[in-house]
Amino acid sequence: MSTSTHTAVNALRIILIKPSKYDDEGYVIRHWKGTLPSNTLAALQSLTDSVRESGALGPHVEIATELWDDTVHRIRPEKIMRRGAGAKTVVCLCGVQSNQFPRASDLAKTFRALGADVMIGGFHVSGAIAMSDATPPEIQELIDLGVTVVVGEIEDSWADILRDAHAGTLQPIYSFIESKPDLTDQPIPMMPRSYRRRFTFKHMATVDTSRGCPFTCSFCTVINVQGRKMRCRSPERIAQSIRDNWAQGVTHYFFVDDNLARNKRWEELFDRMIEMREREGIKLTFMMQVDTQSHRIPRFIEKARRAGCTQVFIGVESLNPESLRDAGKGQNHTDQYAELIQAWREAEVATHTAYIIGFDHDTRESVLDHDLEKLIHELEPDQASFFMLTPLPGSEDHARWRREGRPMAADLNIYDSFHASMPHPRMSEEEWTETYQESWQRFYSFENMKAILQRSSDRNYWNVMKNFIWYRNAMIEGEHAMITGFFRRKSRLDRRPGFPIQGRWAFFKRRVCEISHLLKEWLKLYWEMQELWLATWPQRDQRVQMAKRYVVSWRDILRNFKNPLRWPRVPTQISMRFALLGRKRLLGRGQEAMALMRRRARISRRMLNLYWRQTLKRFGRLQWHRIDVGKTILNGWREIKVNLWFMAHMAHSSRLSAVGRLG
Repeated sequence: MSTSTHTAVNALRIILIKPSKYDDEGYVIRHWKGTLPSNTLAALQSLTDSVRESGALGPHVEIATELWDDTVHRIRPEKIMRRGAGAKTVVCLCGVQSNQFPRASDLAKTFRALGADVMIGGFHVSGAIAMSDATPPEIQELIDLGVTVVVGEIEDSWADILRDAHAGTLQPIYSFIESKPDLTDQPIPMMPRSYRRRFTFKHMATVDTSRGCPFTCSFCTVINVQGRKMRCRSPERIAQSIRDNWAQGVTHYFFVDDNLARNKRWEELFDRMIEMREREGIKLTFMMQVDTQSHRIPRFIEKARRAGCTQVFIGVESLNPESLRDAGKGQNHTDQYAELIQAWREAEVATHTAYIIGFDHDTRESVLDHDLEKLIHELEPDQASFFMLTPLPGSEDHARWRREGRPMAADLNIYDSFHASMPHPRMSEEEWTETYQESWQRFYSFENMKAILQRSSDRNYWNVMKNFIWYRNAMIEGEHAMITGFFRRKSRLDRRPGFPIQGRWAFFKRRVCEISHLLKEWLKLYWEMQELWLATWPQRDQRVQMAKRYVVSWRDILRNFKNPLRWPRVPTQISMRFALLGRKRLLGRGQEAMALMRRRARISRRMLNLYWRQTLKRFGRLQWHRIDVGKTILNGWREIKVNLWFMAHMAHSSRLSAVGRLG
């Protein structure tokens, strides 16, 4: 949580909350470390700061803000309200998507019961109202309880809304869907350091450089909320915010534009980023979303690479031309997909494709036996995310199917693109779900991950490896990677209304079992990733030089140990010292020697796995006399060396990423 707390009588306290969603058992999906911070929170923080600095509410009104992200913070409404006694409190539930609406609605009702003014906005309320003749019942229920609904983008109106909030005259609905703001000189989303620390990649921030999309995809809500006309932020202001964030430790960005390739000022933006990288020494990197025609834009890929792009997210959606035609994806041509992927690969930019399962023409066989095989073995993207076709409120699909009377699920919590929310004409719900899950298993199989890493460049090797760890961890969690962090946290009392609250002892036993299972699966994942690394470790001169830099003396280690400020360096140096012990001569022989080290490591890994299985089996059968103590000690030493070598490489890549040198 990021806070700026004042409790003066003439104070306006703004509580910005990005809600999470409930899992299938009714618990809030929350993690110890998240993976994707909320750009909406950052944008509203910057807008609120701008209103405070301008004095728009009057010279004697103090505005305090608090940021709460339900995916990484535990939200306790009673405790939050007690902390702000004496100030006018307004709770803003922001960026609410359809699958998050049930959780947001429950929070809104709780805060209203505690006496707070509550506002709710985001894609669900904006899209559902924009595409409906009447206010949807779930939104009308909140209005009847005194919750204010904000429809559309609020850059031009935020000061007016806060003025009404301070005066106690909030309206039931504010609608700006027809008046899109000019983004040119609007405040750039700024992410507080205290908030970034809640996430695994704490050196990452987000920003939307533009809004809108010119295309007409029928399953998309963006075009009906943000419009089809592209509106862009000033490249100069974005560049300055990047400099400011660089000073705060931000080295990587996720540009959350629905399609940055259609930002009319993309070249200006990239030119400024290139100048920062090549002249100012600001080695930032970024990932972005683009369309399937991005490779045909002159200079786009070349400048994106020079500007620091390491990964692109591409909406491939389907390999069936009929499905693309039904979805209004006229810009997607399946015969150009291979050219698209290859163009980005030649620029050493990793490709991440989005694939939707559940179009009317899809069957289990067509998806798994044809489309997925072609995706894996012919197109060969570096990553893929799979989704189930969902009629999101605010999309043309939802509006059309409602007119046609097509059945759709009543529970918005499953409108997350990971559950079946409607009947499929060619697959049962079970078959559809199994097809979706098997697609994940096949793409992220060991053999396919190995093939991807073997063809990846040095520039992207560790980026792709870390994403594999992220996605394989999500498969362990049983949730989509886009909403999954690391180490699931659960509160016994934070359960969806209608689900029973377990007793303390029953809940404790449940969590012990869940955590035990998670730790066991993490250990398996660690061994899998280590084996993957040993099988794909690129043998480049760069690796040799990196290894040479790690040959440190014990004197250097002791010198660092005496200085508390250098303690973080010591574990890595010690691990590398042990890992390279006795290998200095090999390191001097360059690439051939490194290949020899890799062969020895691979043989050791295979040998060690077999040895430990046999030893554990003998130990379990009480055949202790058959265990060779000397060999056990020797293999234990080999195990230490392999693990230290792997962890040292991971630590080194993380450090390079943190200072902006990886990519």
